[in-house]
Amino acid sequence: MYIGVLEDGLVDVHQEVHDTLCDPVFQQDNAKIHTAKDTMTWFEEHNIQVMTWPTNSPHMNPIEQVWKRLKERMHKRFPEIHKTPGSPDRVRRALAEALTDTWREEVEGNFLETLWESMPRRVAALLEVKGWYTKY
Repeated sequence: MYIGVLEDGLVDVHQEVHDTLCDPVFQQDNAKIHTAKDTMTWFEEHNIQVMTWPTNSPHMNPIEQVWKRLKERMHKRFPEIHKTPGSPDRVRRALAEALTDTWREEVEGNFLETLWESMPRRVAALLEVKGWYTKY
């Protein structure tokens, strides 16, 4: 399933970044699906370099801050969303709309750019503590 997600969401983006900016390095943590032999073979077959992930720093990926911010802002903006009445499809539609609105209003833009720009500092801090915990 993970390889399918990579096929659908990574190949074209990776190629575009490669063609317009640089030779990107894909970042993921050490979850079993990420490090499985089939997954790593897929990366090799698609010439996608994967960052070596330190075992003691599972939350260095800035996406963790994105999820945290999205969750906090969702709860603030839509405190009653968990009480949405109706069928499962209606609840999914309400959640999708609330998530989309929250993403656009609270997450996109400067927040994402700031996280992206923080990566050199994050990596330097990680190297300084030899793979142990950092403030990030």
